[in-house]
This record gives sequence, structure tokens and C-alpha cells, in this order.
Amino acid sequence: GPAGCLLASRLASAFKHDQILLIEAGGDNKATEYQSFGDRYFTLATAPGFNWGYKTVPQEHLEQREMDYSRGKGLGGSSAINFCVWTRGPSSDYDRWAQIVDDDTWSWPNVEKRYQKIEKIPPPPKEYQRHVDLGDKVSCARGYAQRRDFWFAALTSNIREVEIGFPKRWDPDFGNYLDDTQKDGYPRALDINSGNPIGLGVLQHSTSNGKRVTAATALLSNAPDNLTILTGQPVERVVCDGLKVQGVATESGTTAPVTSGLVFAKKEVILSAGALDTPRILLLSGIGSKSELEKFDIPCIRDIPGVGKNLHDRLFMEIITVRKPGTPNRTSYLPSSPEERDEARKQWAQNETGPFSEFFLPQMVGFIKSNSLVESQDFKTLSPEVQAAIQAKTSPHLELISHLLTTSVTSPEQYLGVIVGFMNPQSSGTVALRSKDPSDPPLVDPKFLDSAFDRRVAVEAFREAIKFLNSPSLKKDHVRFAAEPESLSDEDILAFVGKAASSMWHMCGTVGMGKLSSPDACVGTDFRVVGLEGLRVVDMSVAPFLPR
Repeated sequence: GPAGCLLASRLASAFKHDQILLIEAGGDNKATEYQSFGDRYFTLATAPGFNWGYKTVPQEHLEQREMDYSRGKGLGGSSAINFCVWTRGPSSDYDRWAQIVDDDTWSWPNVEKRYQKIEKIPPPPKEYQRHVDLGDKVSCARGYAQRRDFWFAALTSNIREVEIGFPKRWDPDFGNYLDDTQKDGYPRALDINSGNPIGLGVLQHSTSNGKRVTAATALLSNAPDNLTILTGQPVERVVCDGLKVQGVATESGTTAPVTSGLVFAKKEVILSAGALDTPRILLLSGIGSKSELEKFDIPCIRDIPGVGKNLHDRLFMEIITVRKPGTPNRTSYLPSSPEERDEARKQWAQNETGPFSEFFLPQMVGFIKSNSLVESQDFKTLSPEVQAAIQAKTSPHLELISHLLTTSVTSPEQYLGVIVGFMNPQSSGTVALRSKDPSDPPLVDPKFLDSAFDRRVAVEAFREAIKFLNSPSLKKDHVRFAAEPESLSDEDILAFVGKAASSMWHMCGTVGMGKLSSPDACVGTDFRVVGLEGLRVVDMSVAPFLPR
């Protein structure tokens, strides 16, 4: 995924005399027909072999549904199937991270410099320029503090950049829409990635020239000579000699340079398999809770109880308003039927023309605070540390994204689509083994809405979204909601959420970073797995909480 691609590229560039091997379970994900930015909403469901296709266990507060838990498979990981949204999050999250792990490397000023190191941001099209102010980011800053070990030396190397852009096709009412919502009292965020995202702004995307930009296309194209990329080789476990990690065991071992199923590392092994598969691989390797490993007769190499714990994720749901005739014809922007989309994909694959060839649909993103949330009794039951984090100046309570595509409204009706994301989840889930068979998918239970506070967030965020859609500038063209709860009572909203909410696929936290003195820490701030030599974890599983 993104962490592994970036890391492999940096290490190969920084250590030209060392050989770097990147092992990927899936394929190269180079199929042209699935690279169109215009097709980004459908890729996770339609691109064969791009998705692990995981499901959760039935969720108590979501009508016992087994939730889709899509994870990207192949080079680029989830950046090959996501919606191409590029958001850094609020500065307060990184400062909180630095405080939790007692390492200023993670504070916003330092993290911002590292973001600048990987971003390539061209000036926005002229239509955007009164709605977007990126400051000097279009000519990214360079350099940041160096540390004296091989890991942080890699951070200072020359690397390839991720292109960040805006759709070129301007929705006819988008500029007026932003102006009108500001008049309705919503503040403007001229750069949602400035560290303070509060307000309404224009969404930034990982896209270039009408194509999806993945971690693989951005960072692994024209790979250095000392970087070998091996696809189609699922890693089953890490190989240890006592507490020293020597390499990894792969599933088949049929592809050069892996002919025995074993790969040995002269220096280190770094796992970047994501918040679901990294803990699964560690547990299969005997690294995790001793009592859980004993259930499967897996010898415990290192007892780390936090492996697979602290899973955090957020929910979102779609709210669609049917609009009056004469409003922008969004149902014409993309083919609506599966058959028409298949034809559009074929045309794109042949010559990069047709409905999927254009940038289209700029999207508004809103990071909103909710007074009713922080005034609620559920908020007051949280710890002082969590309350302070949620109330920080740059911390949002909900996310709104408008001008999305939907297939729930078809021509001749017109619509405005909005999703609302539920922020700051306190529910904590788990990733566990189903068996000792490496081919079995992980047993995943995010425990969505298990916390009373999370249910309060869902209620208040939904009400805030309805309030937004009922603001004067939007209500004038409103006909009806495509679907809605029976009322805006807590009970009816939660019943509606239970039927309609989906994972936002932002899972993290299952191999958490912390102070070495903390009993919950799985890795230190240098990403080294606690108590083992030669093993690091570098992906979002290390996040001590879910960033916003």
C-alpha cells in the first residue's frame, strides 16, 4: 500500500548500495481500464483482483450486518481502489500523537514538512482561484530535521512525488454553491490541508491528467535498480531466530528470487500490510497475546497483548436530495447503468476517451464543529484528555462531502449528493485469527457504535447534515430526500443509521505506537516492534488513535 510503496522508494534512493525487496501479495494493478479518475467510485467493486473483499463480523448496532471492509490488494494497496481524496487532517491530531508517544517528530510542524516532501501540487484551474488559496504549497518546501539512523536517513532522501490536483470540469453551480453556503453562515476553508480544515472548502484529489494517482504509479514508476518488486507472493509470517527476525515466509515460493518460500533479510524486515493484515501476519508469526496464540497452538515468540487490539474506524452515510427540474444535470455526468459503465471503461482502455476521460465534479468538503455534541451528556462522560482533543481549535466533529455521484437517483430526476462522516469514534474493536491457516481472512470486529458517545455523534452529525441541506441557499431547490428516517428523534435517526451507514475504510490502530514504558505499546516511535530485533511496522496500524 501507500506506506510500503513510499518506504521502498525512499530506502532504495537513500541506500543505493543496498538491495531492497518489496513483496506484494497481489498483482501490479496496471490495468488501464481501472485508472480513470472518472471511474473512481466503482473501482473497489469492479476491478478484478484489486480488493481483498474482507467483511466484518455482524455489527450489533448496524442491524447485525456484516459490513464491507474493502482493502486494496496489489501494488498501491487501497490507493488503487479509494475515492482519490487527499486530506492531511488537523494539526491538533499530530500534536496529540506527539504528546502520546513523547516524540516531537510527530508534531504538526514536522509532519507538515514531510507532507510537503511528497506532494506535487500544480496551481489550481482559474475557476478555483477565488475558492482556493494554497499559499506557497504549489512550490513545495524542502528539507526537515535529520536523525542519525538508517530509518530517518531515508526520510531525507530524494523521492518521487504524489500529484495532487483538482477536477478540471467545473460543475455549473459549484462556485455559487460555495458562495451561498458561506452566506448561510458556514465559514470558508481556502486550504483544507493547511492544518486547520474547519469550514467548507474544495476537496483536493490524488489525480493527474484524468487518471488516478496511486502510491505505485507515483512512487514505484521507474524504480531504482536496487529495488526489486515481487508481486503475487502473499507473506504468511515472519521468520525468527529467538527474538531476532531473519526474514519472511511466503505462500508459494515459486517466483524468482523466492524459490524456497523463504526470504532472508541482511538488515531488517518491515511490515506494511495495513491495519488488518499486519496484525494477522504478526499473530501467525507468534507475535501477540500469548493466551490468544495458545488457542491455535501457535508458539509465542513475543507476548505483545496489544497486537490486533485498538481497532478504530469511522462510519459514513449518504444523504441524497432530489432537486427541482432545471438544476444541474448530474445524472448525465457518468453512465448510470452497469452496462453503460462497462462500455465507457472499454473506450477508456482503448484510447482514453469517452465519459471516463474528463476530470469532473469538483467536490465540497466541510469539516464542521457541533455545539450540541460537546454540550451532550455523552461527551461529558469522556476522559478530560479526550474531551480536550475533540474541543481543540482545529478538530472537526463531522465531515461533509457534497457533489458526489450516486446511482440511487436516475434521469430525468436531478439530485445533490452529500455524505456525512462520523468523527472521533471511541469504540474500539479487534483483529483476530480465524485459524492458524494463513489463507484464512482475519476475524474483524470494529464494534461500530459500541460507545454511547459514538451513537451521539451519529445523531448530531446526521442532524447537522440535514441542517446544512435545509440552509436557505440549498432548500430553495429541494423536492424531497431520496431516503430519510421517520423523524429526527434519536431513536429514528439511529434506526436509519443502522440500515444505511457504511465503513469509511479508515481502519487503524491495531499495532499501536506508544512510549516503550507503556504496556499497550506494540511499536516505538522508530516503528521497531517492542522486544524484537530486526522488525518494524510501517502503516496505519501504528496510529495510537484514528486521525481525522
